[in-house]
Amino acid sequence: MDDNLKELLAQKKAQLKEKQKSADIQRYKDHFMKNIEQFSRKYRYADEVETRKIETFLSKLNFVRPGQLSIQEVCPYPHGNVYLCFLMGTDALFEIYVFGKYSDIMSDYDAWEVFSPYLLLVDEDFIHYTYFNDNGEVMESQVP
Repeated sequence: MDDNLKELLAQKKAQLKEKQKSADIQRYKDHFMKNIEQFSRKYRYADEVETRKIETFLSKLNFVRPGQLSIQEVCPYPHGNVYLCFLMGTDALFEIYVFGKYSDIMSDYDAWEVFSPYLLLVDEDFIHYTYFNDNGEVMESQVP
């Protein structure tokens, strides 16, 4: 009986943790909608297919430390639409990918950096990216 109760308790804890994570994600999304000017006109969230592509892209990058990329080559590239990825912060932030124009995200940079000192903008071609370190320095590269 004790084993059954322990298993049930573990399941309940996992469900509660998942529920709390979903609530945290929704709070961030609500905050973005309220505090970033014209959010719904400029941005949208990545769908499931895009999310899988982004996560695959992120898995190929060379991180020196959590959130810190090792950039080996600079690739000046004209950016169009990009996915904004948070590289540091709460677990909920790691599951939020905002899609929008590069220029809009850059103009709202101050609003985004409040949530994470390390930001990554992944171009919709999933080759080029722009990385912002904790000093606000901008580095552009592409996956080798």
